[in-house]
Amino acid sequence: MNKQSNQRFNELIEYIEKNICEEISYKKLSQILGVNEYTMHRIFLFVTNYTVAEYIRKRRLSMAVIDLLEGKEKILDIAIKYNYESSQAFSRAFKSMMGFLPSEINNNKNSLKFFPKYELESEEIVDEFNYHIEENLKFDFYVIPLKTTVRECHIEAPEFWKKNYKYVEGKSELGLLQYDKNSQFGDAIYYIASKEKFEKSKELKLRGANYLVFETEYTNSTRLDEFCRKIYRTVIITCNYELEDLPDIEEYLENDKMKLYIPIK
Repeated sequence: MNKQSNQRFNELIEYIEKNICEEISYKKLSQILGVNEYTMHRIFLFVTNYTVAEYIRKRRLSMAVIDLLEGKEKILDIAIKYNYESSQAFSRAFKSMMGFLPSEINNNKNSLKFFPKYELESEEIVDEFNYHIEENLKFDFYVIPLKTTVRECHIEAPEFWKKNYKYVEGKSELGLLQYDKNSQFGDAIYYIASKEKFEKSKELKLRGANYLVFETEYTNSTRLDEFCRKIYRTVIITCNYELEDLPDIEEYLENDKMKLYIPIK
């Protein structure tokens, strides 16, 4: 990350840490990054691989482990301390992460899980990004969907392409990644898309929006995932772009070239 975006994200993480036992304001997190809440959530997911809610939950449960091991507080008091409405809700969340109940911690000291505070990479990202802005673009696509997550998409999408490439072969080839803003776990839908109708496809119309358009070489899905995350970590934060609730678009061109469209306000 460059220095400016690095500093902002550090401040966001520190705010979460200092308020881990309080109600954490998404509005405040957005103000720290200088963007709206939707954009903040999307940046956080692409930087850390976790949604804000998921990260906070895992950090709270990890800190609760320390309190439980000390044995100075009742389970109900620890639940309330980390913003759970009841000991039952706390126990359910704890068991989901740890595999056992809080009351069973003394019998499972060798099976503890700890989710550490997020640490930024020490090296700076110095890649040069060449991009331009295209305004009020509208798209009409034909698509087939795959339910996935932002975290797993770069693994699952290639297999999805292998199974379905025969349907779009010879037509325009695109990939769309739609982030689910209501998901606590980074759920997403990946679409194989074309501008021409193809077998098993359904029509998907995208309303007009402005886009940051990046051009790059396509080598594989892992490299593309890294490229996208670097953009979110640097360009989006540093330039204070606010994102539209629309899919990112991958347009595959000849000679292993591609365009990446990121929707902005």
